[in-house]
Amino acid sequence: MVLGLFFGGVKLSNGCGGISYMPTAEIHNDRYYETMPSSKPGPGAFSEAPVSSILSIESPSMLLRTVRLLLLNALSQPFLTESRYELSHDKDVLKHIDFRTVKRAAMIGAINPFLKVFKEHKEITLHVIDKKEHSLKGSDRAYYLPSEMSAHTLPLCDTVIITGAAVANGTIEELLTYTNPQSTVIVTGPTAGFIPEALFQRGVAVVGATVLSNVDRALTLLAEGAGAYHLFRASCLRKVNILKPENKTPTVRP
Repeated sequence: MVLGLFFGGVKLSNGCGGISYMPTAEIHNDRYYETMPSSKPGPGAFSEAPVSSILSIESPSMLLRTVRLLLLNALSQPFLTESRYELSHDKDVLKHIDFRTVKRAAMIGAINPFLKVFKEHKEITLHVIDKKEHSLKGSDRAYYLPSEMSAHTLPLCDTVIITGAAVANGTIEELLTYTNPQSTVIVTGPTAGFIPEALFQRGVAVVGATVLSNVDRALTLLAEGAGAYHLFRASCLRKVNILKPENKTPTVRP
């Protein structure tokens, strides 16, 4: 297991790997970190522990939440198959948006490659909701809204894109309660690599996940401070988009 600067990664004994955004600021400010059980498993001993023992620890620690998400993503990999889901491989998740129908869109988290695409569609009103205004540079700051505006803004948008970091930092449940049931909701990023039913039941239409194609190399890079961009360049990550089935069950709101 590697807990890097931007992302963490894990390799299970069966060879499957998982990756997740590291909510570093939240972990540093987590008052529960020092109250984590001193017995194994824990910091410094996660790699030696069975998955079941880590998942059974009762603690609200943000670090433990992140480690569990890593494990969940790794455990989910064998189940993300064509026999279970409608998948599209190696395609940007924005390929599943019909921009002709989009009038107002919101991104939770500044995803710069996505911002570049939306800027090509001048007719779309775009909001980028982020905790940090400096995530946007120069003239792009015109799209910025503080995270406190989520409850007011998301119900007005027909398209909502949420970065997987919202899963890691624990805000995904609240954000999904704000979205309009008629809107197209996408959750995307390396963190969203788990079995997607919980997201589908809450109104998400597409999950833009990733698969670790070279787990050992990815862990080495993560230990050296790599981000998702570096992993893609090194052919350690592959995109896989998971589409909600058409014969969907009624939307469930938390």
